[in-house]
Amino acid sequence: MLGIAAVAMGAAFTSCNKNDFEATSLEQIKEAQYTKAFEQTFGQINPNVNWGFNAMSIPSIDKDGMVTRGVWTNANMWSDVLNVPAEPTEAEIDLVQKWFNANPNPKVGVSVNWSNFFVFQVWTQGYGDKNMDQIKCGVDNDNLEHINNFNLGGGTDNGWHGKSMFMKDSGTGKFTYECSLDDNKHTVYDRFVIIPGSVIDDDLAGFYYVGFDFESLGTTAEKVVKADGNYADYIIRINPANYKNAQRVMIEDLIANNLSQVDKSDWDFNDAVFDVAYTNEDIENENKLVAHIMLYAAGGTKELTIGGKEVHQLFGVATNKMINTNANNGINNLVPVQFNVVLGNSDWGTHTADEVPVYVGATELKAEEGKAPQKIVTDTDTRWMKERQLITNGYAKFADYVNTGAPTNWYDEVTDASVLY
Repeated sequence: MLGIAAVAMGAAFTSCNKNDFEATSLEQIKEAQYTKAFEQTFGQINPNVNWGFNAMSIPSIDKDGMVTRGVWTNANMWSDVLNVPAEPTEAEIDLVQKWFNANPNPKVGVSVNWSNFFVFQVWTQGYGDKNMDQIKCGVDNDNLEHINNFNLGGGTDNGWHGKSMFMKDSGTGKFTYECSLDDNKHTVYDRFVIIPGSVIDDDLAGFYYVGFDFESLGTTAEKVVKADGNYADYIIRINPANYKNAQRVMIEDLIANNLSQVDKSDWDFNDAVFDVAYTNEDIENENKLVAHIMLYAAGGTKELTIGGKEVHQLFGVATNKMINTNANNGINNLVPVQFNVVLGNSDWGTHTADEVPVYVGATELKAEEGKAPQKIVTDTDTRWMKERQLITNGYAKFADYVNTGAPTNWYDEVTDASVLY
């Protein structure tokens, strides 16, 4: 019997690579250390707690309903998938155009990195109804798309108000226009600025306004128009896609740390914060599961990827910078980033937010039932922790949830709002 066991054990070890065995052992040790550190802070983990990763509703969109890239003109279908923003009001239009007129050459512009977003007509004066013939947007000058069915003329009357379009798999890195004064030579005009609504008025927080300063190179001298620094010549509002049935995922990357030196304040679950929603889409005649991500924060200083995209790079900052967590030497108030990830062929089944792969370095972050999590799910209106704030400082019932599995909506009761971002 012993001889047979020895032969079997020898066969088992010779059939696998030594490095694989060592890696598995180290991973198990690391997970055990992580669990110990987690339970020392929050208490014993209930074996049935699933960290909020419940089945998500997934709308399906056929190839005739949504384009793969560019404008989605079927406005009657937007509300099936998206929470459609309200059109600009007269009061909003008045505030915005007055601000742009009163602030020539503004120094408070921001960069915005969205792939799916709404465009709303706000204001035009002087040139918008006559010579700015096509408004375009994209990632850069080489990837511009006409926001068609949008710029229909009409001056500053109500014909402009309420004009809207949804752009899918496009970009907000560049906004341009074509100009009839240069005989439609398709010159790329780059004189635009993006202003956060919160700069204009507190009631406009969450909105972003793109203002254009008109110029024309002209084909003759009388067609030359020089830019004057006033970005109120044409104004549009952009809103990021807000998908229905989205869930918020909060990330903790401590599994990649030295777990013998964990401080309680390390458990802040803000190393990345993002919302995710899914759609089933027909892409090149194949049914694909697409994850729509809105990234809000990156409180870690390690290379962390969501769906293969590194979070610091998405914000356009160095890996050693903490983003939107009120960290010392960090960067706050950066605009959230929106992007899509095609996860593969759709099986038309149920899915959870856990299926978007999240890695810190080469380590995949997990949320297994009854085990110490590296990610948790909340509602999309849940505020995340400031840097180095223990999550139970803001949400005391999280410990109850860890120990008993209830309440599942532990994030609805705020213990101390001052420690939330």
